Amino acid sequence: MFKNREDYLNQRQALVNKAQQLHKEGKYEDSMAVGPEIENLDKSFDNFAKSQANLKALEDNKVPINLGNLSNDAVEGTVIDKLNNKGEGQEEGKEPTAYVNAWAKDMLGMQMTNQEKSAFNLVNQFTHTTANTGIVIPETVMTGIWKEIEEQYPLWNDVFKTYIKGKVTLLKSDSSTDAKWYDEVTKVEDGKETFAEATLNGCELARCVTVSWKLKEMAIDEFIPFIQGQLSEKIGAALGYGVSHGRGTPGVSDGWKEEPMGIVTVLNKAENTSQVIEYEGTEPTYKQMTGAMAKVKGAYKNGAAIYANGTTIWNELANIVDATGKPYFVANPIAGGVGTILGKVVKEDDSMSDGEILIGNPNRGYHANINKQVLLDSEDHKKERETDYLAYGIVDGNVRTVKAFALLKKKSL
Repeated sequence: MFKNREDYLNQRQALVNKAQQLHKEGKYEDSMAVGPEIENLDKSFDNFAKSQANLKALEDNKVPINLGNLSNDAVEGTVIDKLNNKGEGQEEGKEPTAYVNAWAKDMLGMQMTNQEKSAFNLVNQFTHTTANTGIVIPETVMTGIWKEIEEQYPLWNDVFKTYIKGKVTLLKSDSSTDAKWYDEVTKVEDGKETFAEATLNGCELARCVTVSWKLKEMAIDEFIPFIQGQLSEKIGAALGYGVSHGRGTPGVSDGWKEEPMGIVTVLNKAENTSQVIEYEGTEPTYKQMTGAMAKVKGAYKNGAAIYANGTTIWNELANIVDATGKPYFVANPIAGGVGTILGKVVKEDDSMSDGEILIGNPNRGYHANINKQVLLDSEDHKKERETDYLAYGIVDGNVRTVKAFALLKKKSL
């Protein structure tokens, strides 16, 4: 659709001129109908800029095999190409069917069959490096883990994600001049859009699940859902925290390791106070809710949702009422949420703190990159008769534009 930014501006100006002409001709409804066309064009350019940033990163970095989905297209000679020709009982582009049992047996310290050993070695010999000794989690198990994480932490589920190895440079939309109307003799001035850049380097995601040796005696059919649930809880909590409250890159005197930059963290910065409304009392007023909604730029409202934890939803949002005592919140499990208010889906997210209500469009306002898919390794502790299962991956993320979000929070927070 676009060759470059100048092409986008020319197309936008043509639509503005069209609306102006229709207005002059007295065709006011037709003139107003051009507005959504301009909004759609702006959305398309926003996606164009996002894609351009990804392509820029890809010029110097190879996209790794998505270990959570081995069906991704790949070139001849990769692990996927070899798996495609591995034998009976295997779908095209998938890991060997014997690998799930082989992986579970390795985690439980059980003996594998020859077929399971072959499947285990085939998958893992193409993913190990000197800096990586983890074991690839089977696709079916990893799919279940991601599904559980997305249900518990919908904010993480909704953000825009890429799977690029190495550094990723993303464009951050800062500001844009307003469109103006001109007569025929007036020279059109250039827009003054500002696109800052942010670099996603990658933050270590490591979570440990400890299992007693007595518990390890469980059957494989019991072990897989057990470890899947445990990892979902641990990894999900980390990812949910990172995208909502992550603190970013630490300074020299700070005591934390590098984390993704969280949306709430960015909104709470002094320069972004225009996107925050503080409220007092037990819950925000309806006027404060609509005021927060107004702070989300129009181009981002379509697809926006409201995120809060269960305590805030049921003790505060559900108690906002009109003059007759009728609640504005409508409890209705729809589109991954627990209800609606102001026409937007309310999603329960455990990463949000009590008294925080985030309104926004994370798919267009936030960019997360999964640099290394999650691997799993185990370590036995004989004295304690326990085994540690360590999940490890590399993930990073940052806000692209604060105009896609607004935050309501209690004044004491």
